Amino acid sequence: MIQAIKEIGIIPFSKNSIPGWSIQEITDPDFWFTTSDQLGPWDWKVEAVREGIVYGKFVGRKSAFATEECFRHLMNWRRSLPKYQIPLGAKFKPKTLDDKLMMHLSPTLLNLIRERESLDSAEIRTLLDECVPTDIRKKVGGHLEKYLIPNIKKQAVDFLLQFLDMGTWTIVGDITRVYRGPNCEYKGWQKNSVTTPDLLFHEFSQPSENPFWAKHLEPCTENAILVNCSPEESRDILIDQVEKYYPCTRDKLMKLF
Repeated sequence: MIQAIKEIGIIPFSKNSIPGWSIQEITDPDFWFTTSDQLGPWDWKVEAVREGIVYGKFVGRKSAFATEECFRHLMNWRRSLPKYQIPLGAKFKPKTLDDKLMMHLSPTLLNLIRERESLDSAEIRTLLDECVPTDIRKKVGGHLEKYLIPNIKKQAVDFLLQFLDMGTWTIVGDITRVYRGPNCEYKGWQKNSVTTPDLLFHEFSQPSENPFWAKHLEPCTENAILVNCSPEESRDILIDQVEKYYPCTRDKLMKLF
């Protein structure tokens, strides 16, 4: 699985609008929901992340894998889009309740993850409860209020993290296997932490040479430039890379990227 990810460059975990372009579809069915003694891709993703594969919900808000090179191009493209600049405090006129949720809570959440470098979902809920006043949560309104008041629920956190993942501001930092029961058995239970790709890549040592949004990030002491091309060129590079393996899918890929 890891070799396939490295070869294709970027690939969703589950089936999507492009036939064949998923880990699910290149996996023997016996290893998916599994009839074998092995746990299959649901467990193999632990080793993939620990080997430097990027993992998060960045293709159609669904889980996907990418090499660092491909993810840098995805960062270059996605962070150029006005919608995904909300976490930086960019001016954005919300059109939906979802937009309001992102506008009022995603900057706080991203700052919390940056400050602490890595957080799990339970920690995020606790910190958001402490850091986001009730009057700010009420500004979201509508049916989403039940996920924010009196406490911030898992559904709201999941939605915020999907948005930050799609904007390439966050990714899965590590996946820990969870052993349960009197015999400490492992049956695929896992716990994820969330971090930023900027931290993992040790990016932005010279902000003046990086994309415009780099000035919003804490400078690191290592490494260099994201990519030496425009956001539009990065998008084309990603589409060209995937289309080598899945021809005649350009229109669908443009919608996903």
